[in-house]
Parts: sequence; structure tokens; C-alpha cells
Amino acid sequence: MNQIKHLLLFLFLILAGISQAQTEITEQIKTDRDNQLKELNEKLKNNEELVNRLTEKLAATDNKTASDKEKIEDLEKLQFALDNRLKILEEGPKTKINLNGQLAFTELLSIQRDIQPLELFLTSQSFFDQLGSIGKIQQYKSFAAWKGEFDKWYDKEGKSDAMSSLLQNSLSLISTSSSVVPLYGTMVNTAISGVTSLMGSLGKKEKELYDKTPEMLRILTVSSQFEQQKSIIDHEWKLINQELEQLQKENTQLLEEQMNYFGIDKQRFETRYLKATLDSEREQFKNECRKSISDKLAALDRSPETKGKWLGQVETYMYKVQSLRLRFGQLTTRMLANIDQYESLLKNYADPGKFPVEFTSKIMAMNSPLNNLRNKFYSSFNPAKYVEDSAVMYIERQ
Repeated sequence: MNQIKHLLLFLFLILAGISQAQTEITEQIKTDRDNQLKELNEKLKNNEELVNRLTEKLAATDNKTASDKEKIEDLEKLQFALDNRLKILEEGPKTKINLNGQLAFTELLSIQRDIQPLELFLTSQSFFDQLGSIGKIQQYKSFAAWKGEFDKWYDKEGKSDAMSSLLQNSLSLISTSSSVVPLYGTMVNTAISGVTSLMGSLGKKEKELYDKTPEMLRILTVSSQFEQQKSIIDHEWKLINQELEQLQKENTQLLEEQMNYFGIDKQRFETRYLKATLDSEREQFKNECRKSISDKLAALDRSPETKGKWLGQVETYMYKVQSLRLRFGQLTTRMLANIDQYESLLKNYADPGKFPVEFTSKIMAMNSPLNNLRNKFYSSFNPAKYVEDSAVMYIERQ
């Protein structure tokens, strides 16, 4: 259960980064990208009109009426316009990749953001603490009352019997508050079969113990069955936790790699972003990073050795970030599916006509924590939208 809490803590740390500030910077980059591309398209349209006019003029020129000087001037204008057209066509992909690269880096910053939404984490902690208490068999009155009678009998008559000692050991292992033995499997089966066998041999000779046994076995059996089914859902959480830990490592590695490539100081990132207390401070740092990225790419493009070569590298970063975002969206979708499985499990055991009332009362008490967890989760994150947005976050180079 501690692994689940750690999983949720890590998840919610990430979720906190997907905030309004992140949405604003994302939209700002997309708006800048759209505006710059619109401007380039206008230039391209005007250039095309100029090339057509000059081409038509040269084709219609009467050699006798046009001077050589005029022809040369028109040819020079046409050549200049064609050269300018090539520059505009080259500028389009560079603009897209530049702005896409800025978008990718700011997305990484958002995922890495180190803020814990306390309310959300406490909500999850409350849910899993209560869920874990359902399997604590020693908390049930019917079990505690029976165990008290059994201990009295054992101290008086059972210590000399090897099978009774085995039963006592099994009961102690599954019922102590510090026990790490799960309430299902061999140990519980041994306890149930041992109690059944003991009661068969004692009969009503130990009336108090005998009378309390059916209700005890009922609560032990249903609790064990519940815990066994819950363990399957818990196992999925562990798998998700492993994948999230791997995702976190990849995110940190990619962030450091990009900071190194774009010349963004890691210490400034830690002090100006990770340790920032206000959204406005983080927003300012993101904008500073955008400028650093733009300046770095412009410098690379001016150098004959690196001109144009940076496009492929930035595209690689883009798609790595996109992959991380999509995987995170898929993992959180699995998490919500698991929350649904917990809900189905609780519903299956909520009928007091089928199960002991003291058990179903604990089950029914989980409704509020479960709803709170789901509501807090949805108020912070929408996995489906996250996956959809990730799929269309970039404009292709061509």
C-alpha cells in the first residue's frame, strides 16, 4: 500500500505541473507560431504575385520598344524575387521547428515542476488508508471476541497440542497490527481449516468459543476473499508505478540534455523554476528559456558548420517529449481504470444481506473517499484530453 501512496504522490507532483500557467505558455507559443507562419505565407503570396508580373512583363516586352537597360533591370528584379522566394520557403520549416522546439522544452518544464498539491495528495492518502483498514481482521468485533475465547482455551488446554499451536501461530500472523502477511493465501486457508477442524473436535464443550465461531469464520472468509481480489488491482498499481518511475528518469535525462544543448543554466533552472513559489516566476523563466532557445538556434543557423543541421536534432527532442506526454496520458488512463475497478470491487461487497454488517459498513464508508479521490483527480487532470493534445501538439516541418 505504501507503493501506491508513493505512486500517487509522484503522479500528483506531475499533475501539478499541468496548470493554467502551462496552458497559457503553450497557447502563447502556438499563437506566435501561427502568426509567424501567417506572415511568411503573406510574404510568399506577395512574392509569387511579383514573380508573375515580372515574368509576364518580360514575355510581353517588344525588343524594339524596350531598352536594354530596362530589360536588365527587370531581369535583376526577377532574379532577386526568385532568390527571396527560396529564402521564404526555407524560413517556413525553420520557424515551425524553432517554435515547436520551444513548445517541447516548456512542456518538459511543466512535467518536471516540483509542486505538491497537498489537498489532492491528502485525499488519496485518506482513501488508501481506509481501503487498507478493510483487510485488518483484528479490527472486527466478531473476530476479536472469538480470538479472546480461543486464547483462553489455548492457554488452558491447547498448548500441548501441535496442531493447536500451528493454528495459534497462523492466527497470530494474520491478525497482529504489525503483520505483513496478506489476508489471503496459504496462511489464511490454514487458519480457516484449522478452526473448522478444532470446532469439530471440541463441539459444544467450549460453548462460548463454539457459538462465536460461525460469525468469525464468516468475517475472516469474506475479508480474505476481498483482499485477494483487491491484490489483483493493487498489482496493476505497482506496474504503473514502475513505468512512472522510468518515465520520470527519462524526463529528467531529456530535460538535462536539452538544457545543455540550448545553453540553459541548470542552476538557474533549479533556483528560478523548481524553487519558485509563484506561477508568475515560473512563467517568466519559461519565457526566458524561449528566448534562449530562439537565440541558440539562430546562432546555429548563422554558422556554416551547423546551418540547417539543428533542424533534425530539435525534431528529435520534439518527438521524444511527445512520446513522454503520450505515455503519461496512457498511464493515467490506466490509473483511472483502476479507480473504476476499486469502485466495482466495493460495490460487489456492499450488500449487508450477503455479508456481515460490520464488514459492509466499512465498505459503504469508502464511497465518500472514493468520490473525493475521483473528483480531485479529474479537477487536476484529464488523461483523454492530454493524449489528444499530445497527438497534435506540433506542426510538421513540411
